[in-house]
Amino acid sequence: MQLDLNALTSGRKISNFWNNVHFHPTDAVEDIWGSEILENLAQDRSAQYLRLYAMFEDIVTRDSTGKLCFDFSEQDRRFDIVVEKGFKVLLCFNFMPVVMAQDPVNLSGRRYKDKHFCRSNPADYKEWQELCRVQTAHLVERYGIETLKTWLFHCWNEPDLGFWMYPQFFFECTPEMKEAKITEYCKLYDHFEAGVHAAAPEIRVGGPSCGHYKEFFERVIKHVSLETNYVTGTPGTRFDFASLHCYSSIPQDVHDPYRFKVAPESIVAQYRTYRSIMGKYAMEETPVVIDEWAAAAEGYLGIKEDARMRFRETEYYSAFYFKLIDLMSREQFPPERMMICLSGQDHNTEDFDGHRTFFTARGWRKPICNGFALGAKLGEALIPVEAEMPKNTGVILTRRADGAVVAAFYNHVSDFGKFGSNVPLKVKIDGVPENFSLRRWRIDEVFSNAFTAWSRMGSPVQPTVWEREMISRRSRLEEIMPPEKGGTLWYGELLLTPNSVEVLEFIPEK
Repeated sequence: MQLDLNALTSGRKISNFWNNVHFHPTDAVEDIWGSEILENLAQDRSAQYLRLYAMFEDIVTRDSTGKLCFDFSEQDRRFDIVVEKGFKVLLCFNFMPVVMAQDPVNLSGRRYKDKHFCRSNPADYKEWQELCRVQTAHLVERYGIETLKTWLFHCWNEPDLGFWMYPQFFFECTPEMKEAKITEYCKLYDHFEAGVHAAAPEIRVGGPSCGHYKEFFERVIKHVSLETNYVTGTPGTRFDFASLHCYSSIPQDVHDPYRFKVAPESIVAQYRTYRSIMGKYAMEETPVVIDEWAAAAEGYLGIKEDARMRFRETEYYSAFYFKLIDLMSREQFPPERMMICLSGQDHNTEDFDGHRTFFTARGWRKPICNGFALGAKLGEALIPVEAEMPKNTGVILTRRADGAVVAAFYNHVSDFGKFGSNVPLKVKIDGVPENFSLRRWRIDEVFSNAFTAWSRMGSPVQPTVWEREMISRRSRLEEIMPPEKGGTLWYGELLLTPNSVEVLEFIPEK
């Protein structure tokens, strides 16, 4: 197929909403393995924002008189690392300190470092408000208001699931429990907003980071839009952005463990549903942050628990990612931020075990990690592509502020286990820099793919020194040929194999 692209066309300005990460667990930031992951992300520019938890359980106690006491030393250690590496933060205000809880024994199971979280509502909402104020004031004092103005604060994590008040998901609750979950969350949000803005009105706040249930989300949107504020007694509550979670899905009833369908389109469809709810309350243009997304939600499952999680190790996931960028960038109001959820690294005992991570136990980069490094090369001007692409394929054409033209081609087959087809393309791109150096990056079954290298060696549990070296080479983001010189116009050929991504980076020569 002949594909003619015109990079001279004026592009629509678009911010990079796709290079952001939910880093979990937050208290791994200070650990060697966590810090090494963040260093890799910083070097690759793979993440602009990190979503982190405040972890109030490490901060709040009471003295002998019952007065609240705050010790931010552990949080300071974590956030100093994050700020030093150049990341911005989406900070989640949760969970409830036990000493402030209405139900202090309402605890989760054991988490990282043998900790628990408390899902209870506060015994005193004014104390919760004061905690939010003190937390905000401390961060402003430590990092400065100019830094904090770039951060985002949101209230709680998945209150519609088992993380708020009751361990039951919303659909499992009785009508009385549902109403309590919603009402108490609205109180929580109003006092959160009042506390944050008492310390720094410049900081942007939002919520509710629902995990799934649209009824819960709509009730919160209605409350902040129209209903009486529990703090001020007047209608409405400041709400600078909506935060939500969008996961693709995996059918539970399958006969072949390597045949299932997850699709970027399902994430876009959920996003549109949330947007339509907001539109009912005149919030069509209110920014949205998808603070968790992934092709599958099962964060702590690996291949041993569910063989279908193998896709997290392969080129499939990086192609999924680029198709999702393409689809979301076409929306009238794309998300302001979109954060892939990374969790399970602390559970890794073997390489390529299927957890929701960027790196294996030995630190080899997965193809999805390389995909994020490639995504960071895309530009701030999105150039329209009018050509009709073959089935399963797409192209994202952009121009960067430094004058580079970057074109990303992908071939994504949603049906994992179904091979799909090779797609040959003859490409002409007009309007590239007058004098350019072309770099061609690729992720496919061979290039930038440590999993394939490891698999072809027989999936060794204890690789030899030579095997580790060969796998390490394939784990890096790879170019398929030496840089090419040219100017103004480029002709070339591409072969998009199933679930491949190829990025052409036309860098202007000085």
